[in-house]
Amino acid sequence: MLRQIRETLAFRELLRNLTLTELKLRYRDSVLGFLWTVLNPLLFLLILAFVFSRLIRFEIPRYTLFLFTGLTSWLMIQQTVVIATASIVNNQGLIRKVAVPKLVFPLSNVLARYVDHGALLVILLVFVPIYGAAMGWSLLFLPVAVALHVLFSLGLSLLCAVAYIKVRDVQNIVGVVFQALFYATPILYPVEVLPEKFRAVLLWNPFYYFVEMVRAPVYRGALPGAGDSAVAAALAVGVCAAGLWVFGRKEKDFVFHLS
Repeated sequence: MLRQIRETLAFRELLRNLTLTELKLRYRDSVLGFLWTVLNPLLFLLILAFVFSRLIRFEIPRYTLFLFTGLTSWLMIQQTVVIATASIVNNQGLIRKVAVPKLVFPLSNVLARYVDHGALLVILLVFVPIYGAAMGWSLLFLPVAVALHVLFSLGLSLLCAVAYIKVRDVQNIVGVVFQALFYATPILYPVEVLPEKFRAVLLWNPFYYFVEMVRAPVYRGALPGAGDSAVAAALAVGVCAAGLWVFGRKEKDFVFHLS
């Protein structure tokens, strides 16, 4: 893992260029371009907020802000992993021709996606005073929350990217799994609405802890609980380390499996 990090740092200029290229290609020939980064989740947010606050009627104060905090955390991980899963296969031509650290390809996808997520976080912070929540010191925790999301996303992306090289169904499977987990994560609803026996099961859902890392400082105006923060940090570091280890073990074989 240390070797991977050293090699990637040595090619940091390439990493920067790949990240910028990823951003440019994503919005090429698009009229609204970068605005879609904000418009898509906002439209999704407004639909969910209307359905669950007006039709199904969750009686939650500032429900739109409650929903937005959970949705922001979810999108940061879900969109990053789904896109970065194909990062090695999409760059197979360059990988065959040039001897560069393979880690730069998924990492550039992750970094480019988090530039997009930065715009989403800014919009989220705009919602805070609009919905009467406090702009307190707890918001200073957000950079830590984002860093944990980046590590967790990178680890999952590396694991999925390795699997996708051999099994091209992986990207579709990842999308289906995320869709199922969306409803099993307290994004639309608070944990308190669940029966006691289901709350214990929820603690096994890793996404619950990452949602709390954003929801606590933004919606509740408080730091996340020490226990939740410790679990989120352990998950982020552990999954990232596992991803780097698996990726490092398999990267020499990439060229033999790409077609």
